[in-house]
Amino acid sequence: MRANHQKRPNERLSLFGLVVFSSPMLIMQAIEVPWRTYLPSLFATQFGLPLGAIGALFMAIRIFDCAVEPAIAWASDRFPTRWGHRRPWLVAGAPLIMLGATGVFFAWPWTSLFSVALACLVLHLGYVMLVTPHGGWGLELARDADERLRISGGKIWFGVAATLAVLLLPSAMERGLGMDLKGQVAALGVALLILCPLVVFLVLRFTPEPDLAPGRDAQLANPLRLYAGLLSAPGLRSVLLLHALSGFAQAVGGAVFLFLVDGALGLKGWGSTLLLLQTAVALVTTPVWAKLGARIDRKTLLMLNYGWQLVTAPLILLLPSGMLAPTIAFLLLRGLFAGLDFLALRTMVSDIARDSAAAGLQCGASCHSVSNITLRLAMGVGAWLVLSLLSLVGAEGAALTTGITTEGGMIVRAAYALPSMFAGAMGLLILGWMQPRSALAKTARYGSVA
Repeated sequence: MRANHQKRPNERLSLFGLVVFSSPMLIMQAIEVPWRTYLPSLFATQFGLPLGAIGALFMAIRIFDCAVEPAIAWASDRFPTRWGHRRPWLVAGAPLIMLGATGVFFAWPWTSLFSVALACLVLHLGYVMLVTPHGGWGLELARDADERLRISGGKIWFGVAATLAVLLLPSAMERGLGMDLKGQVAALGVALLILCPLVVFLVLRFTPEPDLAPGRDAQLANPLRLYAGLLSAPGLRSVLLLHALSGFAQAVGGAVFLFLVDGALGLKGWGSTLLLLQTAVALVTTPVWAKLGARIDRKTLLMLNYGWQLVTAPLILLLPSGMLAPTIAFLLLRGLFAGLDFLALRTMVSDIARDSAAAGLQCGASCHSVSNITLRLAMGVGAWLVLSLLSLVGAEGAALTTGITTEGGMIVRAAYALPSMFAGAMGLLILGWMQPRSALAKTARYGSVA
């Protein structure tokens, strides 16, 4: 029975197979987009929670992610079943996602900080159980550098398309039905409840798991030494630093975006639509960057991304309030390189995982989790920091969306721009120190971690 799920060593994923395998990005974005953009504003304006408490909650959940992910990654690498290494985790994670979503996306009479925190824990446990094994699965499907780039590019593109699809729903309700934030988030919750079991079924039905080399499982008996071996690679450390910078800037931008549009820019009721326009640009440009990635080294691609962040982010400080056209132009410019950093960095992680596999070590999910942990922790720090700082300067809930002062508007604009400028400058600095092929870790580092 298990043989039916295995993949021949040199077989490439078809276009249909790539689409099906990438479809969990719909679930991921249906969680991440509201988490980064809608939920901070919802919890503050509709549930009446203080920004400081919201920031602390978001940080705590990201720490929880980082605590459980290594164990889930190692276990999905270590223990095979008759259905494969990855499949059972997706099956177990789906109902937890659905259960948690009912408490996070919907306002109930009993909704409180405690109930929201508990629901977030359940939602994110299921999320990690789906995302981490699926990420390791993807690293193992590719058999050469071009196929790794193709799979990574396909997932990134599908992630952008999924973001666009997720944003279409609240945007249509915002523009067509005049629905408020609470209704928009509830609609996203309904969509997640429908999509989650459907997507998991499609992946299990149509995606094979590669054959595993005999004896590999024994090399994973000590997870601490496994992670120590992975982290000893200088190339991976540089990739993780860049992941942290990108995640930090993205989390801050997402957490303040609705406050920026509604309050600082005076465009209340346009937040979802503007997010949609920005994402649409990335949907077009991501395939271009994926193709260029086969001809241009990863370092050059990353320097383009971080340089663009550094140049374009401060333009938000100059935008006039209440004017839609300049805001659209700014967001379209910002979206030109969106996702390029994660495309290049994920491909670098795939290269490291493949080098480890060549040395006889099955650690796809563990290698993927190292970058995920870094990314999520940086996102948690970013959201917690910006929301806490806004709270300290006296900005709370409705004050950020209605009746905001000129000084308060500039504070929100600066909160949006400065992290991207910092990430751009530091990214360029780190890349200047990196060797051209810094992501290619030596397999000898991993051969003795058992």
